[in-house]
Amino acid sequence: MEHIMGILPFLIIMGLYSVLSIVFAFVNPPSFLNSLFKVPGIFVFLPDRLVIPVGRVFVGLAGMGLIVFLVIRLSAIPG
Repeated sequence: MEHIMGILPFLIIMGLYSVLSIVFAFVNPPSFLNSLFKVPGIFVFLPDRLVIPVGRVFVGLAGMGLIVFLVIRLSAIPG
């Protein structure tokens, strides 16, 4: 458990970013935050109306998946 506590600030920031990324897929973010929520370039092959929503949902879900993966892997470390 002490391994998780060491990266807890990272997990909190990553969780917040992931949730906001999913929220901003459906709601336009404020202009000063718009540059923080980019989408991966591979999504340019989607129709124009789907690039931003699908890309931001993907980034949010990938971030949440990373958090779950890290918590599972770090909780398995003894000590």
